[in-house]
Amino acid sequence: MKKTLALAVLFAVSFSGFAQEGGFKGGEPPPQQKDAGSKGTEDTGESKISQIRDMRIDAWVTLEGHILKKTADETYTFRDQTGTITVNIPQATWKGKEFNADDMVRLSGYVKGKGEQTELNVERVDLP
Repeated sequence: MKKTLALAVLFAVSFSGFAQEGGFKGGEPPPQQKDAGSKGTEDTGESKISQIRDMRIDAWVTLEGHILKKTADETYTFRDQTGTITVNIPQATWKGKEFNADDMVRLSGYVKGKGEQTELNVERVDLP
């Protein structure tokens, strides 16, 4: 009986050791692509103004061209090789960067409106 009891205790102790193997082991995570916490230009192909006039509202697009002029507080006229469009660029989106009308810029943002009333709400301004 003592042998059976000793064997049962030994058996229980050995399995309790296996039960404690799981859990978080620490270490370094594998490297991954970072995109500054926002949707980047690699997420979509570059679009043209002529194409986005027919896109669905809230579609994410990227345009390359020139900011021509400021028309209101956060509203600008933007031109690419296919036309012009009104873009809304909040002050925080500039992140201290300054551009001239000669500078080619890449704008990424969401489509608002349809047809001739289409505008772009910009969330990212970069150099191409």
